[in-house]
Amino acid sequence: MSIEHNSSGSGDTAKYRTAAAIVGQALAQATALVVPGMSAAAICSYTDELLEALCGSVFRKETIERGVAFPTTVSVNRIIQNHSPAPEDDYILREGDVVKVDATAHIDGYISSAAHTAVATNFPSETVTDRRADAIAAAYYASEVAAHMIRPGQSARNLVKALGLVASGFGCTVAAETYTSQIDRFVMSGKTAFANRFDPDILVPDVTFEAGEVYTIDCTMSTGSGVARESAHAPTIYQRDVHHQYSLKLRTSRALFSEVCRRYSVFPFLMRNAIGTNNALKAGVSECVRSQLLVPFTVTADKEPGDTFVAQFKATVMCHHTGPVRLTRALPMPNVHSSTVIPQESEIGQILALDCEQAALPELPRLKNQIPIPIPSHHSGANAAATSMDIS
Repeated sequence: MSIEHNSSGSGDTAKYRTAAAIVGQALAQATALVVPGMSAAAICSYTDELLEALCGSVFRKETIERGVAFPTTVSVNRIIQNHSPAPEDDYILREGDVVKVDATAHIDGYISSAAHTAVATNFPSETVTDRRADAIAAAYYASEVAAHMIRPGQSARNLVKALGLVASGFGCTVAAETYTSQIDRFVMSGKTAFANRFDPDILVPDVTFEAGEVYTIDCTMSTGSGVARESAHAPTIYQRDVHHQYSLKLRTSRALFSEVCRRYSVFPFLMRNAIGTNNALKAGVSECVRSQLLVPFTVTADKEPGDTFVAQFKATVMCHHTGPVRLTRALPMPNVHSSTVIPQESEIGQILALDCEQAALPELPRLKNQIPIPIPSHHSGANAAATSMDIS
């Protein structure tokens, strides 16, 4: 598998690059919505609709599966991952919130994923200099370091070590349950997947990256302990376990699972979309989960309460025989300034000086029907009601 530096190329690399272009455009538009008064649920819904529309605008002559490969999540402050709130569990962004937007799409099973962290503020020209800046800078540079290390012969153990060095340099910790995962067609976690947080009880696999492999790198940093615990938010994202079989007993469970099988293949989905207007199907969720036919994605948060901030940057990178080739494009780092500086002569500085090429991405067609952009709420009553909810 090779990266082509023009609009042509093999079908798989062309579809990877197209998915990366789609994710990049959607993520840029989504992060522009990170402002006080904006609904987290609205950002998720808008981004998923945009991803679906963009995926539907390419390779139109081919009858292929395409669309959202993992529902968009908007995780605020110390929430680590998997937060795609239902309207009844919504959160309205507040001034100063650290907001992580994570988007994933696929074209014919070829997946690209990216995440970006922004600060919700009405004063974008003001530089953030507190602990939020440390978390954001740590996650940003960790993502850059990891991307530069996806090269033939480099080891997973060295990558985990480097991420730990970046985290400690900024006085942060690598968030638990965040991974670097090899991806393949219709596979979001392939034969090589390892936690980015070093755990003395779990040995990092003794593997080296090989040319032709594609990885998603989820670099998530916390100003707290980084230890993940289940948050107060119920899971909204689920996935079929296609390797598990069970004879469901309840009629509602059978109806729900039949609907899931009809509408979704191997990729995770939002349960509220599967249920739709048929609220009776909700009664079937518990049995489908107990029988392991459906697997929920837990919404996790840093276990330390208070002013703990978690930041995330994610990239999709191909290991090319010439070195790493970034498929997704990095958005500019937010307006933050940390007191920590990475010396050029340091181990991390030397890694950042290595080559890391950006893949040429195709220009996407203009959508015929634009997705309505959500508008932030400026009504103090509604805003106060939503922001009173615990976001951990």
